[in-house]
Amino acid sequence: MTSDRDIGGVIGSLFFFFIGAGVFAMSFEMSRMAAMFPRTVGAALAILSAIYVVAALRGYRGEAVETTSSASEQAEGLGRRLTLLAVMIGWALLFPLVGMFVTSLTACVILMFTGLFERIPPQRLALYLGAVLGMVVSFYLLMSKLLHIPMPRGIFF
Repeated sequence: MTSDRDIGGVIGSLFFFFIGAGVFAMSFEMSRMAAMFPRTVGAALAILSAIYVVAALRGYRGEAVETTSSASEQAEGLGRRLTLLAVMIGWALLFPLVGMFVTSLTACVILMFTGLFERIPPQRLALYLGAVLGMVVSFYLLMSKLLHIPMPRGIFF
């Protein structure tokens, strides 16, 4: 392989391919209804990972349009990555204690603000917060009411 290929991306994608394939395979030990969610997520993870492996081996590197060159821009990117990591770990640890709805809503709002690169007008902020609320409510209702996945309620809703 030449240096123009994203070897790190290939390795990461292969890891997620096997995770997705494993989840998909283990779902056959579940009832038909219980297997719906893990089968869908496992298949999607495996397929998207395989697509990236093929693309990366053909030379696609997934680079952003803008490249960061200054130390302050690189530090800001690192800070955003560390925030993402901390929020996801906190979400996973607090999920069973606090409940799905509250932890997911909090995590989504924090990640939304982490992803903003400039100040936005109050109307757009309200729109973003409404979209986040709608997304979390939709996923909660989908998983708890439609798919009947038992969600931890925790100390809050």
